[in-house]
Amino acid sequence: MVFEFLFSTSKTKASISHFIDFLEYHASKKNLKFAHRFDIFTNHNSYSFYLETQPQKALEFAEYIGARLPMSLYFNFVSLQTPQDISLKWQTNSEKIPSFPDAFEVGQMLNKDSESFCSLNGWVKNIEFMGENITETKSLIDIFTRLALRLKNGESLRIKTSRGTKQFSFVKKSQNIMFWDLSNILTYTRIETSQSHLLASYEKPLTKLCPKEVFASLLLKDQNPFEFNATLPYDLVLSLLGLFALELEMGYVFFEDSSSKSFDLSYDHYHLPKACEITISRDGLLIDRGISKKSKNIFDLISKHFKEESLKDEKIHQKGTPIKNHQKLIVFLSKKHPTCFWIKDADSYKTALPICFETNPKLILEKIRNDYKDGQKLLKNYEEHFKDILTRISSLSHQSLESSNMMDIFSSACFVLGYCSDFKLGDESILNNAKKFVRDKGPRIDFKLIKEDEILKLDYPKVIRSSMSFRIAGLDEATLSYGFIDSIAEFLGNFVRDVSVNFNIKNVLLCGDMLGEKIFLDKILHYLPKNIDLILPKEGYIDYS
Repeated sequence: MVFEFLFSTSKTKASISHFIDFLEYHASKKNLKFAHRFDIFTNHNSYSFYLETQPQKALEFAEYIGARLPMSLYFNFVSLQTPQDISLKWQTNSEKIPSFPDAFEVGQMLNKDSESFCSLNGWVKNIEFMGENITETKSLIDIFTRLALRLKNGESLRIKTSRGTKQFSFVKKSQNIMFWDLSNILTYTRIETSQSHLLASYEKPLTKLCPKEVFASLLLKDQNPFEFNATLPYDLVLSLLGLFALELEMGYVFFEDSSSKSFDLSYDHYHLPKACEITISRDGLLIDRGISKKSKNIFDLISKHFKEESLKDEKIHQKGTPIKNHQKLIVFLSKKHPTCFWIKDADSYKTALPICFETNPKLILEKIRNDYKDGQKLLKNYEEHFKDILTRISSLSHQSLESSNMMDIFSSACFVLGYCSDFKLGDESILNNAKKFVRDKGPRIDFKLIKEDEILKLDYPKVIRSSMSFRIAGLDEATLSYGFIDSIAEFLGNFVRDVSVNFNIKNVLLCGDMLGEKIFLDKILHYLPKNIDLILPKEGYIDYS
């Protein structure tokens, strides 16, 4: 019988070759006939590994591989099937050998009760401690004991790891924290299940986590931002060092890049995935926060995601067949670049919602006073509660400061609400405050559309006006800030729904580095309509540099 082990992947065949070699090696070792197939689809790819064998042997192979193949973000087992009438090129032997130790082997190396404890079996070579070459397991155990003790005593360690030279410290805080195991991450942080799976994966990425309030002063360099980059040990040596650190009751260590050419410990490690920074949604959708050097403007982002579809549409159009749902909606939400709501039609673009508004808090309040019902009464009431804030606002110049970045409304709001003492665009106080909120529903801030001169636009002063009312009512920073994120996400979800219905659009590209903010990502994914074909950023193309 023929059995198909089906895997899904977002990578190319070359990028998963190490997993393919792994499967080939173990099938060959068990004298099983095997074959391959790689299929490319619009939103994902699939890889099939076939065996021709008896059902019992296929199940045994599945169990064997299940215990040894590491959990990957980009190579996921889908199902075991029995395909019919399939033509394949069968093999029985493979010269490929795995380029990484399997999960069972790693477990034995990290098990203090195992005979293989600290026996790196050639996977790590040229280990040097303080310039001295180390070859014996006993010496390695002694070195890890000494290094862990130095960390406990407040000393810094410089280690040339598989991802470059890092400086580690138990006391010198930084924005990067390596937890020695998942248990300590669960103890110290507000982590979701999807995030724990992310950190425990073969790729060992960095992801932003918020501490539990009781541990904030212990882990954070300062309270702004209210988060840090977290990871687990990403190579064998660091994993072993962590075991000795845990015995000394250290659950984590701070680390940062180092340019030093002298090391306490150095080694040559088997090839590992490169470092990456990933945000994962509550539902498990991955957003790679890295930006490719090839991504230089918004059109680079668009062409990266719609190139194939454009060619396909063009071929259909040449045949004279009407193109259904041929338009695409582009939603670009960046913290540093102009916001875009564009409808793409072949090579032409039209703006679905123009973004241009006044950000100077002084001019915003003047407009509220003069143009909005009860505006003067609101400002008088606000001054009675927050005289110092109004004094700071009145000291600003009258110079207009227009912005085409929707996220700059947060900068104006945080100054008006008194969350920062100096007004500057790009201030992330509201975003930061929102991360301290531990519930899931905030107050509704008025994000409403109005028509001015027959042009649809967002009523920006009304956003500020409604937030001031909540501030007078005594709402705390975290709750009100979370309300901003929740409300803008709901507004965007409703806007996408209206555009998709009115223009019969199915394909929606959502990108911009705001998606790297988990609190925003979860909210906008929640509010977006479920009947659209949502396209999220490909690796390296979340934003442009």
